[in-house]
Amino acid sequence: MELKNCKKCGRLHNGTGKICSECLKKEEEKFNLVKSYLKEYPDSSLIKVSDETGVTVAEIERFLREGRLQVTTGMSDFLKCMKCGSPITTGRYCPECEKKVMNDVKTVYRSVVSANNDDGNKKGGPKMHTKFGERK
Repeated sequence: MELKNCKKCGRLHNGTGKICSECLKKEEEKFNLVKSYLKEYPDSSLIKVSDETGVTVAEIERFLREGRLQVTTGMSDFLKCMKCGSPITTGRYCPECEKKVMNDVKTVYRSVVSANNDDGNKKGGPKMHTKFGERK
């Protein structure tokens, strides 16, 4: 593993993620605090949750976009689909746009596979070197 700088605090770490284990632990504590608060007060607005827990609105939005939390009744119009703008309860896209995005990804993948096959590649799919470091 290579050493990386934590995106939050700047410390060096050799983890697989973008943030160090200390920042990850703090983030999980914030998430659990918000989750517990929403369980007790489900009709709270986003601003109220932020004020009461000390967790920023941006962090709460990230938890919602990651699909770790769902919008409660007090936040009903806060989260919008990133493609069409319709209200959603969690994630980045509404179900209809999510299907469209997945179809777009599949189309691009098929075109990459097709382009690879046109280059004389008979097996299909993206290629990867599997004999790295082997000597002839």
